Amino acid sequence: MTATALRTGPAPGAVQRRVRAGAVLVLLVIAYAAASTMLARPNGRPLDPTSAAPGGTRALAEILGAHGVGVAVTDNPTEAAATAADRDITIVLAYPERVTPATLDALANMVNRGSDLLLIEPVTAVLEALDLPLANTGGVAPATPVPGCGLPEAEVAQAATLGGGSGFRVTQPGASRVAACYPVHSTATLVVLAQPTGATAGRRPGRFVVAGSAAFMTNGQLAHEGNAALAIGLLNRHAAVTWVLPQPGGPGSIAARSSLVDLLPDRVVLGCLQLAVALVVLALWRGRRLGPPVAEPLPVVVRAAETVEGRGRLYAAGKARELVAAALRAGLRARLAERLGLATRAGPPTSRNPAATHPEPDPNALVTSVSDRTGRSPVEIASLLYGSGMSHHTTAAAGMFQTKGASVDDHALLGLAEQLDALDQDVAAG
Repeated sequence: MTATALRTGPAPGAVQRRVRAGAVLVLLVIAYAAASTMLARPNGRPLDPTSAAPGGTRALAEILGAHGVGVAVTDNPTEAAATAADRDITIVLAYPERVTPATLDALANMVNRGSDLLLIEPVTAVLEALDLPLANTGGVAPATPVPGCGLPEAEVAQAATLGGGSGFRVTQPGASRVAACYPVHSTATLVVLAQPTGATAGRRPGRFVVAGSAAFMTNGQLAHEGNAALAIGLLNRHAAVTWVLPQPGGPGSIAARSSLVDLLPDRVVLGCLQLAVALVVLALWRGRRLGPPVAEPLPVVVRAAETVEGRGRLYAAGKARELVAAALRAGLRARLAERLGLATRAGPPTSRNPAATHPEPDPNALVTSVSDRTGRSPVEIASLLYGSGMSHHTTAAAGMFQTKGASVDDHALLGLAEQLDALDQDVAAG
């Protein structure tokens, strides 16, 4: 018999058309992204004080200028730290993970001399490099929380748009110089750390300001809630503000020296561990036992001899001798019932074959008919056809057929097959 294969998937032509359409779509997306990058204006960067876009901070810069606070923009944090060595200023550092540890040390010294440093969404590695008693706990839900602290600027501003960014956990609870404000689900989104020591005569003490989100300073959100009051209060402590927007990919930066796990917030790592535990529990639950067999159509035509041989090898690999013996007996019972003209019905499930649905004749009628045809003893026939499973096929009245069988080995299985063949031939001859 010739084996034939049946194709169940789409035609090759349809697959090629889909691949070409997908490739064209990807090329269009890449071209659009490249054109957008090349045509983008330099002042369109997020948090740029020269940008009038919703994500820029030009409105805040103009308000600060009206209050007598000059705003300068640079992409060189080292230059900003050097400028702060001569006078007290406020430095706003966006993307602090792009800065080198040496530059962060210079900025920390600047704060010790009386200047302010506002960090926007710093990762834990940045906070550790600055030796701040804080840790980034990951993203928080979008919200407009109330201050929840005694910071004067926060008490004046009241509610502000500080949710939707990062949250922070104080690693040294009870520190008097730490003000954790604007909590979202008990996680602070704005933390101010004052530096009471190191301020020289005539200079007010410097401080670190750690913001989990810069949305309250952007053009699109500045007029909402108390955002403007909070932003002005944090940035007008000195006569000048230097806005630092470091370029990505700087050599030696925190981001370049840290692995991906180091840059992830604490909650992400904890969430991955919980997900791994859940997957292990799910695997143990679903893999505790095999499910019922599922019938599937064969993709090719298989010769009957190959099917029999393959099934026999599976039985041998699983050492399922008792199952093979039950299958041999069930097959002979079905053939004898058809030959003798006995009525059959679906067989009841047994402990050896819980899903048994093959047609079964009445055990008493089958044993009696075979005995009359061959002249053999009913007990012998019942033992051959049913073995120790006779009790599953008979009623109490047929108790004389209930025999106990020993465990089946290869020699006994071969002997059983020969005896069943002999019985089949006797019935056919009778």
